[in-house]
Amino acid sequence: MKKYLTFVMLTLLILITACQPKQDASDSTPTPDSTTQADSTPEAGKPIAINKNILLDPAVTEDADSLIVSGYLYEGLVRLDESGNIQPGIATSWVISDDQLDYIFEIRPNATFSDGTPITTDIIVDNFNRWFDPQSPLHGSGNYPTWLSKFLAFNGERDADDRAKSLVDGIQKVDINTVLIHLNRPVPELLEYIAHPAFAILHPDSLSTAGYGTSDSTIISSGMYVVTSWTDSGLTLSPNPSYWNPVTGNLEFTWK
Repeated sequence: MKKYLTFVMLTLLILITACQPKQDASDSTPTPDSTTQADSTPEAGKPIAINKNILLDPAVTEDADSLIVSGYLYEGLVRLDESGNIQPGIATSWVISDDQLDYIFEIRPNATFSDGTPITTDIIVDNFNRWFDPQSPLHGSGNYPTWLSKFLAFNGERDADDRAKSLVDGIQKVDINTVLIHLNRPVPELLEYIAHPAFAILHPDSLSTAGYGTSDSTIISSGMYVVTSWTDSGLTLSPNPSYWNPVTGNLEFTWK
């Protein structure tokens, strides 16, 4: 993949066929991915009932309730607003190469996890490789169902004609502010795909511990909310003070 980098950067200086402008935090109110949010938005004083056996590691689950809650806790490079439009997340802007095989994302300089750890391009690459590459130390034994449904295969898998099965070739850190996703074939829905909670950025240190995402683990957020209570009665999320566009009010969930 490295052979593409110099060419891509030079090309983008000359011709950019698609560009999403930088967007201020005041331009829109962030919402969880609308593909999982549906009508399950908690309101003040009106908690919603969800499955008690949720797993707050969205990359390895297809459970709808787990993904709803994860959408409030974690942030990806981009997100969908309530109308289904792509909005900036950890990435403030992006450009797409003429052949639609390279997506270059500019990373929000003030993005941090709820424990204050900066969200760096290295961390983004580590998360991406966790989903994509079975050789990643973070990959573990998960099935990564959403990755397979969107991008078809993992790194290294080949078809009968010795072509890469995955739609994605890989991700690369360009510099401290920029990452590049390279595709094997154009994927017009790429931005919509990576807005899914399964592709939110999680803290690598947390992912290195066994059983992450259960009530026994320490949940570190990259999104709007943090877990402040997880009991036999339900789950409470409170605003994440480290989030780049703070929200107000708690969200309450009860168990079905």
